[in-house]
Amino acid sequence: MAMSATDFDTLAAARKLRAAGIQPAHAEAQAEAIAEAVRGGRSDLVTKADLYRALWVQGGAVVAALAALAGIAVGIASLFTGGPT
Repeated sequence: MAMSATDFDTLAAARKLRAAGIQPAHAEAQAEAIAEAVRGGRSDLVTKADLYRALWVQGGAVVAALAALAGIAVGIASLFTGGPT
């Protein structure tokens, strides 16, 4: 399974912190705190699917607006050309 951009490997982080000279208990606590912060912010992230869905909705709104404008233009033109009313 592929990791997402927000997945955080606490074991790897704690190992790196210990290798940098941080006491093991502190390294593990820091890694857990970082992971918790990363997980807490996940609900605010936008996915590609969210963006595509928003673009699809906006595209539909633009098409509907253009169709309405075309209908209005045809109606106005028929007033001046004596076409069907």
